[in-house]
Amino acid sequence: MNTRHIILSRKNVAYYLLGFVVLGLAVNIMNTSGLGVGAWDTVTINLRSFFQIKVGWEFVSIGMMSLLVSSIVFTIVMLYRKDKRLVFMLVPIALVAVFIDIWYFLLFEPIELQQIAWQLAFYVTGSLLLPLGLTLIVKSTFPAFVFDEWMKVIVDITNANRMLYPRLAIEALGIAIGAVFGYLTFYATEGDFGAVDIGSFVFALTLSPIMHMWFTVLKVNHRG
Repeated sequence: MNTRHIILSRKNVAYYLLGFVVLGLAVNIMNTSGLGVGAWDTVTINLRSFFQIKVGWEFVSIGMMSLLVSSIVFTIVMLYRKDKRLVFMLVPIALVAVFIDIWYFLLFEPIELQQIAWQLAFYVTGSLLLPLGLTLIVKSTFPAFVFDEWMKVIVDITNANRMLYPRLAIEALGIAIGAVFGYLTFYATEGDFGAVDIGSFVFALTLSPIMHMWFTVLKVNHRG
């Protein structure tokens, strides 16, 4: 496990919590835009719709599906790493799920955008805020999200020289799984793939450059 030195301070705790607040907000903003969301957000959102529409479990929330999907990835990483320290990743997994649902039920549930200008504004705003949330978490020095560790596992297995291709592979896999559940849930009735849209592909390609921008702005020294 490639760990960073954790620095416990009130400032870093604030960065950590603010990061999850921003992440939960960004996911909901992008979802409300209707133009696409992050790769693994397509999985959680379409999976929620699948359970609600096809299975009839109306109580299922996006946060609950985020918790489920991230826990599955966490299990995969744990089986490979066999490192008990990784259990701390359950904290960010739970926090992401909680703040996604808090923002959704407090503000975004009744919002439905019709005009393309508003949709674009929401999409761009969410696309900038989501990497900001991830950057704040990295800046805190506290445990990052489980997908970062999964990417490192793929690097180890494939002996990749760069993290770019494993990251893109993980993003592509997320969109593919999201598209499957979108097809099963929406294609016959709506003719689309639910949360998977052109914006999902755009965001998968621009996530790393936008995070690099925030790393520079917030003066984050990220290693590994």
